[in-house]
Amino acid sequence: MRSSWVLVVGLTFVASSASMAQSMEYSKKLAGSIDITAQGRVSTYDLQTAGVPAIDQGLGSLIESWQFNVPTNFAGPKATKADFVITLVRKNMADEKYIVKRVEFFPLNASPKVRRPQSPEELAYCRQLDAPARNDIICSAILPNDPDLVLSAEVYVAIKKIDGEPQVSIESLNIYSSQNTKLLSKSIRVAKVKYSEAALAWAKKNSQGFLQDKDLFLTRVEYVQAPNTLLWRRQENVADAPAAWVNDDFRAKTKYVGQGGLEIIVQ
Repeated sequence: MRSSWVLVVGLTFVASSASMAQSMEYSKKLAGSIDITAQGRVSTYDLQTAGVPAIDQGLGSLIESWQFNVPTNFAGPKATKADFVITLVRKNMADEKYIVKRVEFFPLNASPKVRRPQSPEELAYCRQLDAPARNDIICSAILPNDPDLVLSAEVYVAIKKIDGEPQVSIESLNIYSSQNTKLLSKSIRVAKVKYSEAALAWAKKNSQGFLQDKDLFLTRVEYVQAPNTLLWRRQENVADAPAAWVNDDFRAKTKYVGQGGLEIIVQ
């Protein structure tokens, strides 16, 4: 079995049709780094270009406005450093408008609460489909073994603790290929079913690890059949309507994700 690349990681576009919710959009991930003062302010930053000056300028203003609740073990005479990844979405390539779908922060020298499986026992646990969730490791996602799967997918899965138990729901499911060609309807349908099932099972198994002491979380998993190296990736959002609790309030609270104790103060 092949392991897919996984990032623990939102706003989404949803259009409806008689057969399947579907809309075309373009996405891009930008990597950057910031220096944060002991007071939680951004002093300097570096950001990969989006290739559109207006977008770069807007993101620069956003980054400069960030303020963080810095844990005491990070505070000191020198600035705290952190890497981050911003996910952007545009409806078309000619429009300068965009949505910041998700931002994830990775402070340097931080000790995360969860890790990848290492021991034989942990690896064996991850291979068990119905094993109960645990909160100390995150198992890798497995690319479904199906010859009809010719398209890649990026899935955002919402997790919320309801009555003490984690509930999972697809927040958005984006299908894409290695080129910006129109995707075949039959291939999209097969990919939607297979990737939805795989992503939900993966999120449920890792739900305790993602939630920790939180009540809600939004995670991302990507199933890559062929790398897409285009500047902006064309993708089709084909997700069904999410659970009722996956609303604007949920997305606002899970838009910024901090790892290792670094949390942004949302104004």
